[in-house]
Amino acid sequence: MLDYLVIALCAFIGGSARYWLGVFLPAVGGFPIGTLAVNLIGCFIFSWVVKHIMNDIDISGRLVLGVGVGFCGALTTFSSFALDTMKLVQADQIGLAFLYLVLSFVGGLAMTFLGEAIYHRKAAQR
Repeated sequence: MLDYLVIALCAFIGGSARYWLGVFLPAVGGFPIGTLAVNLIGCFIFSWVVKHIMNDIDISGRLVLGVGVGFCGALTTFSSFALDTMKLVQADQIGLAFLYLVLSFVGGLAMTFLGEAIYHRKAAQR
């Protein structure tokens, strides 16, 4: 039962952060900068922070669940990604839709790679 509460609390924080980043980074010309930013940030956080927590810090698995499933799960948003892409296509902004798809996919992989690289570099320094 405590796992659910930790996940819910972290999800509240992640969802709130997603909302405020969307307000702070509104769409420009229909291009969903806020959704792209939260998804890329979420990839990095999940890759680096959660991996760091899991491998280097002796803490409860609940925190890993909270940060990974709760915070990152609520921060990132596949449904908004799909909806934003569809809006661009429906507005006949096919080039922007394609750019958004490429930046989301390649950027997400790059941020995940960056998180891993930072983790392994710090681990090698110890």
